[in-house]
Amino acid sequence: MPHILVAQPIDAAGLEQCQTLATVEVTEPFGPSHVLSGDQAARTEILFSDVAPANAAEMASLRWIQLGSHGYSQFNGIALPPDVQVCNASGVNDIPIAEWCVLMMLAFERGLVRMLDEQRAHRWNRDVQFQAELRGRRVGILGYGNIGQEVARRCHALGLQVWTLSRFRPGARDRRYHPDEAPAPVPDRRFAPAERAEFLGGLDYLVVTTPVTSSTRGYLDRSALAELPPHAVLLNPARAQVVDENALIEALRAGTIAGAALDDHYRTPMPADDPFWDLPNTIVSPHVSGSTGSTYYRERIWDLFNRNLRRDRHGEPLLNLIPECDLELA
Repeated sequence: MPHILVAQPIDAAGLEQCQTLATVEVTEPFGPSHVLSGDQAARTEILFSDVAPANAAEMASLRWIQLGSHGYSQFNGIALPPDVQVCNASGVNDIPIAEWCVLMMLAFERGLVRMLDEQRAHRWNRDVQFQAELRGRRVGILGYGNIGQEVARRCHALGLQVWTLSRFRPGARDRRYHPDEAPAPVPDRRFAPAERAEFLGGLDYLVVTTPVTSSTRGYLDRSALAELPPHAVLLNPARAQVVDENALIEALRAGTIAGAALDDHYRTPMPADDPFWDLPNTIVSPHVSGSTGSTYYRERIWDLFNRNLRRDRHGEPLLNLIPECDLELA
């Protein structure tokens, strides 16, 4: 049986399944500066961890790595042995992230922050915004992988129109993890990257769900933000760096977009003097839209890992395999 090194919080049922399929060695979760012992590095064939150890290049038996995170930019510039496959945790936190997006859209649509200010001031204010409906609004989803599809499911259920911009054709992507194996929702309209201006110009809400790579870093720059209508709101539960920081600050201060809800940030944790704390019409959450503290995270990440382990044992392609062109290794 393959030898697995697990550096993830344990789910008892998941670990029990895993032990029927492999020899399992459990260690505490570690950071990128951690160095495995020579024996550990030599015997580990499968690594279940959020990061690679500092001596990953010495892991001669390593065949694949299962991440506990959706993002994988922590592997940029890392040296791995040849032909190692890396799988992310796409699908594990899609539901709570999609729910965060709905929460933020409702908060902006009905002026929740201002309503709470009125409550604290003991003012009886029946402003028309507090009575608004979200139904009928148009949501644009940048990137249409697992998270984008989960956002679309909830948007359609609430009566919103869904547009997408993605380099992939909308539809179920092969070999992606979803806990319920639900079919991919069909967007009301889809756009290619060359149609960005038309896509952005028709939106009420823009949801960023694409990972950050060399091709998406800074993709939403000044010109892109200027293509959004002034009433549009940006939601970013993905990676902060997809949006140009200075361009976003300028747009929020100038009011050229109506607001932003931000869950991933340029500096983590955000220092007390970070400009995003006090930007107008901005809601900041501390990277909790979908995280290891989510209700079903641990159960689902172990489900994904065990599904992949069974696939590995049967010689089948792995779920959530990150394309080599996106995994920017050393």
